[in-house]
Amino acid sequence: MEFFSELRLYYNRKLKEALRNPAYLFMSAFLPLMYLTLFAPLLKNLTGMPGFPPDGVLNIFLPGVVVVLSVFGGSFAGFRLCDEIRQGIIERFRVTPTSRLALLLGAVFRDITNVLFQTLLLSLVALPFGFHPNWTGFLLTLLILSINTALFASFSYGIALRLQSEDALAPITQGLTLPILLMAGFLLPMSLAPQWLKIAAHFDPVYYSVEAARALINGHFAESSVWQVFAVNLPLLALVFLWALRAYRKALG
Repeated sequence: MEFFSELRLYYNRKLKEALRNPAYLFMSAFLPLMYLTLFAPLLKNLTGMPGFPPDGVLNIFLPGVVVVLSVFGGSFAGFRLCDEIRQGIIERFRVTPTSRLALLLGAVFRDITNVLFQTLLLSLVALPFGFHPNWTGFLLTLLILSINTALFASFSYGIALRLQSEDALAPITQGLTLPILLMAGFLLPMSLAPQWLKIAAHFDPVYYSVEAARALINGHFAESSVWQVFAVNLPLLALVFLWALRAYRKALG
């Protein structure tokens, strides 16, 4: 019970930090709307093309966008931790008996909350534009996004604790996320890609998230990508999370 109390307190603390930052709230709401406003008009001429359903281009485009939000929402989480290290906040936790697991989980849950908020906002705004999700599949997609965010946030926190510098963290984060997202086919279906790129995509965990999100949003629950995303990403999340937890315990003693 003490652990859950610490987890609740730290999660609330991280959430209040975000709510007290107007720029953070503005960008959380603005970025999803920008994706929809700038990209949705370009998709009308793709209706009926290979890989796109005849009556729902957004049902292919939007799942890729929300997966991108989960990758960015997790990958850049470490920058906030670098700032806390510089301010001495993390150092002060050394003298407290607070569970290191609660500290890591509280931060990760805050990142998941932010990504789910962005996803819900973007999806609601997209409904008048022609977005018609299968709602059961949409709920399962939220679970996939939560796993994605936790995976990349855990990695980002672990790296941040070791480097303790935004300047050192930035090239690693950008150098990792860009090729991963490009190989995942988040803008266009990978069915349009050449054979070599299709093969390479299977070594990218985000590819499985994009494919599963598209299948679920369109109500195709029997597609292999639905079980593959959990078979690939859950073990990977467990490994990365344990590594990040070890980094927390080493940094805080």
